[in-house]
Amino acid sequence: MRLHSSYTSPYVRKVKIFLYETGLRDEVEEVYTHPADEPALRPLNPLGKIPVLETGEGTALYDSVVICAWLDTRHCGVQRIPEAGPARWRVLRGEALADGLTDAANLRRNEALREPASLISRDFIARQDLAICHALLALDEAAVAWEAGAPVLHDQISAAAALGYIAFRYGDLPWREHCPRLADWFRRFSARGSFGATLPREWPGRPAPPPQAVPPAWSVAL
Repeated sequence: MRLHSSYTSPYVRKVKIFLYETGLRDEVEEVYTHPADEPALRPLNPLGKIPVLETGEGTALYDSVVICAWLDTRHCGVQRIPEAGPARWRVLRGEALADGLTDAANLRRNEALREPASLISRDFIARQDLAICHALLALDEAAVAWEAGAPVLHDQISAAAALGYIAFRYGDLPWREHCPRLADWFRRFSARGSFGATLPREWPGRPAPPPQAVPPAWSVAL
């Protein structure tokens, strides 16, 4: 299998954490592919986005939701996405919440990096700030059920990737003081090998992005 990957994408990181947690990492060749590399990506994903997984069976899968669901059929351990019942929908809802947090954080960052700064929409950023903060509060509620020592299901993997992106791009956002249960869970998850082995970093040879013109802030009154 070949995973078209990135050094910074939280969606790619979600897949990579999944691979480590299920013991599939050694079965996948990682190919770093910049999203702007149209010739490499378009034949595999018409959207020109990563991650893309070439399964080795003549199929290319996208996006991270589909890739992880497929990978969950390829290992012999505990299913990370339960097959049926309330647990299945709880895990899938948790994945959607974590991915929505990532979406909002990514949209906010892209808007805050627009040039010239006069083009930046403060209203758009405010909407994303609300989404980020409410998603973090909802994950704080979900973290109550994430017991230490229990199997790591896919909602936790998705949350780890999302929170890793917040830490990478929004290190000044004071979310931990508002979400103590989530912060405690994230501290424990951050010690896992799957998390440490997938840390994001800037693309080699590329300059680091400039600071966001509108710094992140907690925007929900508690």
